[in-house]
Amino acid sequence: MIKLYDNDTDADLGVISDEQLEFLVEELVEESLDEYTYSINPSVIAGLEAHGGDPPLIALLRRALGTRTSMDVRYEPD
Repeated sequence: MIKLYDNDTDADLGVISDEQLEFLVEELVEESLDEYTYSINPSVIAGLEAHGGDPPLIALLRRALGTRTSMDVRYEPD
């Protein structure tokens, strides 16, 4: 399992599977020089969903984003 974090607050957002991580890595462009950080916003989440994102992954990202317009998430590999 892979842990996702809010890059700004270091809050633990939850865990995702290796398959879910692989999907994110394939679909998202790295936001910074840190290869583990991604920018998330409602449009990005909708795109992930449209491209077949796993429903629990989409729900986790929506819950993490909440009412914000964007956020950076990072994962920590095993």
